[in-house]
Amino acid sequence: MIRFDQPAYPTAYFSDLVYAICPQCRHVAKVETTIHNQAKAILSKRQSVLSCKYCGLVQVNNQKWYGTYQGFVNTPCGNCGSRVLFTSKPLKKTSPLLTISCEVCKKEKAYQPQWFRYKNDHSKEPYYGLDVFLQIGVKNHTLWLYNLKHLQYLKDYIVASLREDDGRHKYSMITNLPQWVKSAKNRDLILKKLHRLEQTYHAIPNK
Repeated sequence: MIRFDQPAYPTAYFSDLVYAICPQCRHVAKVETTIHNQAKAILSKRQSVLSCKYCGLVQVNNQKWYGTYQGFVNTPCGNCGSRVLFTSKPLKKTSPLLTISCEVCKKEKAYQPQWFRYKNDHSKEPYYGLDVFLQIGVKNHTLWLYNLKHLQYLKDYIVASLREDDGRHKYSMITNLPQWVKSAKNRDLILKKLHRLEQTYHAIPNK
C-alpha cells in the first residue's frame, strides 16, 4: 500500500522556478524567484527574474505584468449618493474610468477604479502573469504544474492509496486541490496526463 506522507507544502513552495511561455517569442522561458518565506511566497518580498534563452528577454523584480487586471470601485453614486460597489471582469488593459450603472437609481456614470493585478487564473505564474508552460487539458479542466518538482509531488499524491496530507492546514497544496484531481475515478487519466507533461518537460532544450 502506497502512503503519501510528505510535508504539507503550499503551492507557493514550488514557485521558485516556473517554466512559462515567453511573451516576446512564445518559446519556453524561465521565471526564477528567490523566496525567503516559502509558506508566504506570493505575499512576501522576493526577487523574480524572467529570462528567455531564445530571444534574450530579461525582466527583473516583476517590473512588468503581462497578465490581466481587475478594477474595483467603492464610492457613493454621483447621482443619488447610494454606495456603488463594482468589480470588473479580468481585463488585459486598464482604463482611467469605468462606466457603471447605480443599482438604486440606475443612473450611469463614469468612475475612477483602483486596478490590481489579477492572480486568480492559476494556469498563469504569479510573478509576471505569464501562461504556465506545463499545462494540459483533462476533460473540461486544466492541469498545470510549475516545474518537475511540482509535478513529482502531485504524482506521488495521485498514486498513493493512503493520503495523509488532506486537511493538515488550509494553505496546503493538496488541501486546495480541486475535487476532480482528488477523485479516485480520475486517477488513471491524471497519471497519463502527468506522464505526458513529464515528457514535455524532458523535451525542453537548455533547461
